[in-house]
Amino acid sequence: MSLDLLIRHGLVVDGSGLPGYRADVGVKDGRIAEIGRLRDGAARTIDAEGLVVAPGFIDHHTHLDAQILWDPYGTSEPAHGVTTIVMGNCGLALAPVRPGGEDALVKSFVRVEAMPREALVAGVPWGWRSYGDYLSALEGKVGVNVAGLVGHIAVRHAVMGEEAVEREATDEEIEAMQALVAEALAGGALGVSTNRNERHFREDGKPVSSRLATDDELFALCDVFAAANRGVIQVILGFNKVEQIPWYDALARRTGRPVIWQIVLHSWNQPTLWREQLDAIAPTFHDGYRAYGLTNTAPLYRRFTIDNVQIFDEFPVWKNVMFLPREVRNQALRDPATRQKLKDDFNADRPTTFHRRWDLLEIIAAGSPENRPLVGKTAADLAASRAQDPIDAFLDACLDDPGLTFLTANGGDPRATGQILRSPYILIGESDAGAHVQFDANFGYGTFLLANWVRREGLMPLEQAIHKLTFQVASIYGLQDRGLLRPGYAADLTLFDPDAVAPCQPEWAQDFPANTRRMVQRSEGLYYTIVNGRVIYDHGHLSGDLPGSVLRAS
Repeated sequence: MSLDLLIRHGLVVDGSGLPGYRADVGVKDGRIAEIGRLRDGAARTIDAEGLVVAPGFIDHHTHLDAQILWDPYGTSEPAHGVTTIVMGNCGLALAPVRPGGEDALVKSFVRVEAMPREALVAGVPWGWRSYGDYLSALEGKVGVNVAGLVGHIAVRHAVMGEEAVEREATDEEIEAMQALVAEALAGGALGVSTNRNERHFREDGKPVSSRLATDDELFALCDVFAAANRGVIQVILGFNKVEQIPWYDALARRTGRPVIWQIVLHSWNQPTLWREQLDAIAPTFHDGYRAYGLTNTAPLYRRFTIDNVQIFDEFPVWKNVMFLPREVRNQALRDPATRQKLKDDFNADRPTTFHRRWDLLEIIAAGSPENRPLVGKTAADLAASRAQDPIDAFLDACLDDPGLTFLTANGGDPRATGQILRSPYILIGESDAGAHVQFDANFGYGTFLLANWVRREGLMPLEQAIHKLTFQVASIYGLQDRGLLRPGYAADLTLFDPDAVAPCQPEWAQDFPANTRRMVQRSEGLYYTIVNGRVIYDHGHLSGDLPGSVLRAS
């Protein structure tokens, strides 16, 4: 047999969790043809001596729905070994959409996912109506494999129009939504996603539409997947509480489908919550149902200025002020009476996602030259140097220099993180690729897992880490021929040096439509990414080939 691609002398870690072994991998017609000691020739041969040969990683929590339309690689996904992406998470999708309803969807993406409106307006070539039509618009035009979830927000708007952000749905409207969800499933959606996050608003300050849905509405939509015996259900309820676990349990038992809920992280202001969450979800799995908590491998970083800050959206007074026009907002922020309301709101005794620790809010850039000495200091340092309340110091500094940029992280104790990552009830991966592009780039959650938790900390064997990035995800999402290196499976592969692989620090790139900028993330030690048998990423360079497939529900 003459092969298209032959990878020689690599350490095959096949995604199953079994020990790695030395072998050659032969590829023919986009599929793995043979594994072992191969003697056939090939159109191209890669010497993988010293490298791991693994299945391509599956990034299942992305918001690349818009970006993939102008960036067929979902850059920087291939730099981190990702060969398949799943879009449409957190209720956000670009279909279904009624004529004239496009801007309603844009409003949610702009605020929730911090995408430049100008890029979305210039870069999204609307024209589809159903979810299947949206997927069809990607056929033959992608460099990585793409799959998606139908978003509750889009479904609601398609049925209710702008009333979707004003009220609950009627029984007739719920039936119409069920029909759209069934149509999306027939068109290839891998599942459905919804969003009840109290901090998620549209660009105009109104809640995203799925926040107004009742349990009856959401469960009715999920019943479509239960009846079809396929599909996953991805949910975000907002503030993490152990009291939410019975809700996830009820959804899993009612539908019999995998539920993916977020998020499980160690947090300094709720240091035992992660353990309580895992203990509470254990009976669900014990009884034979699946409700996986989602986690990330690294703290979730956010970079922000006063003009695009979202971490205060969970504080009602702050949210109302921050949504005002800039000049009106700045005037309100200088007003002593408003300041006191902001302080009272911030210090109210209630659980929050934001850690409320000014010593964990680092200044990483300054807009004016005189403030450059502040870089590297924290907001707590700023308050101490000015002998001010931290809120006064933070606001005064931002009003004086709107270019002052802060960095904060959601995540904490590495020992707790290690236990979370090893849990059988946890699904790894919240890159949010395509979202929060003004704040951070977390494409490298997989390379961070390999660099930090496998190589540096010895938290888990390499084989287990690869399994969690590949076959575990493929199994849950029903991707039948992905996630394993086996003859007959799709030839999605990544090759990396286990002693050198690592993510780089995010950096700015001005490569979005309308000349807007976003953050990207490169990698080190990851040399090849192969999609359907064709090399798309080779030592830091993209090939220009578009071998990706649209993966529809089987």
